[in-house]
Amino acid sequence: MTLHIRQATLADSVLLNALGNSIYPAHFKHLWKSVSEMNDYLKSEYSLSVLEKSLMDGNTSWYIAETARPLGYVKLTWEATIPDTLLHGVLLNKLYLAPTSTSQQYGQQMFSRVIDLVRSNTKDFLWLEVLEQNERAYRFYEKQGMKFIKDVVFETASQRSVLKVMGMRI
Repeated sequence: MTLHIRQATLADSVLLNALGNSIYPAHFKHLWKSVSEMNDYLKSEYSLSVLEKSLMDGNTSWYIAETARPLGYVKLTWEATIPDTLLHGVLLNKLYLAPTSTSQQYGQQMFSRVIDLVRSNTKDFLWLEVLEQNERAYRFYEKQGMKFIKDVVFETASQRSVLKVMGMRI
């Protein structure tokens, strides 16, 4: 099936809420030691009020990937600095697909679209953070030409996770 990637609008906040609250836990629930902390994280990222504010923010864009139905999403922050560095560019906050839609080249198509969007907005650097435990994603981004920059730590009350910062010139 052909994948279509379109920019999300404020009217898509309910759809993004549903996608985020189903796709994120499907991939990452097993990494959380505390279900309540994961639920707090989901609220901080995918509650309707957070999504609506983000969709109205000129520095942030959301995209929905769909075939006959929505199956994933992308979030970009157009200007962001890598913590404790002078490196800045477009942050790929999220590129997520429903588990039933992986291994079908959709992730590759979504990443290619991100590169096109970065170029068309005259930006020259793309970066992201990937969980250390998410080796499949890390290898995917390496194959796209992204290079390891540094580790950063994400902490909650009950756990500590290492995020691998990767980046590339466009």
